[in-house]
Amino acid sequence: MNRTLDRLLIGIMSFGYLIAAIFLVGLAFGWMTPLETVRYYLLQSTNSWIMGITGIILFLLSFALFIGVVHETPLGSIKITLAALDNLVIKAARSVQGIREVKAYIKAQQNYVSIQLTVQVQPDLNIPQMTEELQKKVKEYLTKTTGINVHDVRVIVNRITWEVKNRVE
Repeated sequence: MNRTLDRLLIGIMSFGYLIAAIFLVGLAFGWMTPLETVRYYLLQSTNSWIMGITGIILFLLSFALFIGVVHETPLGSIKITLAALDNLVIKAARSVQGIREVKAYIKAQQNYVSIQLTVQVQPDLNIPQMTEELQKKVKEYLTKTTGINVHDVRVIVNRITWEVKNRVE
């Protein structure tokens, strides 16, 4: 899952927790209006279906934050989330000369991961050579740091950008 969707999901869940906390504090101090309002909306069949479906969707989406790769060692298992792998991949990709921006999409399979990188590069570079170096560095770094098998690293160069130099006046 990409970072924007992760942040959106966390934001929605945090907002929901905030509303629930306000209602619970209000109920603790004898404010019955929230409870009566929820009861009123739940008694209407259309609203109860909408709330139920929304609850199920949020429940299932909350598991997306915890999806990861389980790596077995002789001492036990290690679970590394996709967000953590994403951070490692971006770190490795940014170490390659000529990479300006990078976005990583990681797909976890049972025994390996597949990585797709969308990058912006600087001009006047040998793009095939640079992308091959990028693929090797990402694969080696992820395998070395996590022990996870990397099946493939696909690279999409979506933009060539010129570095903007700051002017001193």
